Amino acid sequence: MKTKLNMPKFSKKEDKKNQAFKGDDSKKLKYAFISGILIVALFILSAIFNLLFSDNAKVLQAISIIQSVLTIIFTFYFFLGFIILGRKYSNLLKISSILIIILVVGYYFLMLFSAGFFGNNLMLKLDEKTKSVGFNSANEFFDYLNTNPTESQKYSDFIVQEMIPLILPMLIILLSFLLVAFVLFILFGVGLIKIGKDVKYARLAGILSIVGICTLVFFVGILVWLVAYVYMLIILFKESKKMKGVNLKN
Repeated sequence: MKTKLNMPKFSKKEDKKNQAFKGDDSKKLKYAFISGILIVALFILSAIFNLLFSDNAKVLQAISIIQSVLTIIFTFYFFLGFIILGRKYSNLLKISSILIIILVVGYYFLMLFSAGFFGNNLMLKLDEKTKSVGFNSANEFFDYLNTNPTESQKYSDFIVQEMIPLILPMLIILLSFLLVAFVLFILFGVGLIKIGKDVKYARLAGILSIVGICTLVFFVGILVWLVAYVYMLIILFKESKKMKGVNLKN
C-alpha cells in the first residue's frame, strides 16, 4: 500500500522565500564589491584634494566632512558583504565585521561632531595659535621647524603650552581607536581563515590581512594589507556570482 508523504503546508512558500533571500544576498555582495572599489577611489581623491588645498583650512574642512560621510556609507556596504559570508560560514567573521562597522562609524561620527578634537577645525585653532608667533599657518610653522631644527628650542615653551594641549586629546583618542581596530582586524583575518574551506582565496586573504596589520608600522605591511584587500574584493565578486548562480538553478 502506497502512502503519501505529507509535505509541510508552507514548504513552497518557504522555498520561494529562501530563493529570494539568496538573490538578495547576491545583490548585497555585489554592492559590497563596488563599495570596496569606491573606498579606494575615495581615499585617492581625498589625498589629491588635501594636497591641492593644503593651505585652505575651510576647503579642507568641507572635504573632510564629505569624506567622512562617504566613508561611513561605503564601509557599511563593504563589510555587510562579509557579514553575509559570516552568517553563512563563520560567526567570528560576522561578529568582527559588525564590530568593525561600529568602530568606523563611531570614529567618523566623532570626527564630524567633535571637531574640536579632530580634522580641520583643529587646524584652524592651530593656525590661530601660530599666527601669534608670526606664522601664517600651522603647516608653515611645522615646515619651518623641520627645515630649521635648531630653532625648535626657541619655540619649546609655545609648543608645550599652546600646541600640545590642542593635539594631545586627538592623539589619545586616535591611539585608542587604533588599538581596538588592530584587535578587530586580527579577529576579522582569523574569521577569513576559518571560511577558507568553503570560500576560495579566503584563507590567503585572512593570512595576508593578519600579517599586514601586524606589520603596518613598516611600509611592507601596507603593501601586504593592500594585497589582502584585493583578495577580499575578489572574494566578494566571486561569492556574489556563486549565490546568483545558486538562485538561478533553484
